Amino acid sequence: MALADLQLERLLQRSDLWRGDAYHPEQEGQDSGYPELNRHLGQGGWPSQGLCEIFYACEGIGELSLALPLMRRLIPRQSREGSPAGLVSLVAPPHVPYPQSLAMQGIDVSRLLWVDTQTSKEQLWALEQILTSGVSPLVLCWLEDLSVGQARRLQLACEKGESLCLCYLPSKVKEQAHPVPLRIALQPSTAISTETSTEMGNDRLLETQVDILKRRGGWPAPRFSLSLLPELLAQSLMLDMVKQQELDKQQSGQILQGPWSV
Repeated sequence: MALADLQLERLLQRSDLWRGDAYHPEQEGQDSGYPELNRHLGQGGWPSQGLCEIFYACEGIGELSLALPLMRRLIPRQSREGSPAGLVSLVAPPHVPYPQSLAMQGIDVSRLLWVDTQTSKEQLWALEQILTSGVSPLVLCWLEDLSVGQARRLQLACEKGESLCLCYLPSKVKEQAHPVPLRIALQPSTAISTETSTEMGNDRLLETQVDILKRRGGWPAPRFSLSLLPELLAQSLMLDMVKQQELDKQQSGQILQGPWSV
């Protein structure tokens, strides 16, 4: 090895040197329950605290499933000795939470706090109170819009209460730059022809596309896919898709739409 190459190699091994394509998390994260997501987040999972924005193109693409493993770890249905105390809060969800389904996911619904507010002002006020209280280590909220000032205020509330807030926002507002540690965009699998879907495998059509737009300590991550459907539902949809493909073979020129078609 040439002297110049040796010097460069030694330089790259220094811990105080930041490389543009390297990821340097400030602290260890919380396991998301999805190994592929953990790898791309770079911290080993979700941040321990802070405001994380999740932009979704439409409902029903796994946006809530993304948080279920973390909810299950924080408020397990069967309390384990030494499990952390506290609540998981849902602020202004678009639909009524279904306790039976959440319980089937191993979540203790008695430790869920559901806040149903009518206006944006009420939602932001409730969020700030819950986040700063420190009694809810995880807060999920659904907002129609969020300004830079509001995002900064919620981030400060997360830091004060040492809470993690997953804020769901429509995709149309993702172009706004907010001072938050993590920004993720979700979108459904695109419509694919029967021939293409056969080559890719049916399971690929049931996945949600994930873009990490911003992560603290590193560059945005390349797009990847996650299967966010519960196992039984995924199996049911797979059977429906196989039946649809068999029908399409008998009808030339038709396009098979995946379950996330909009």
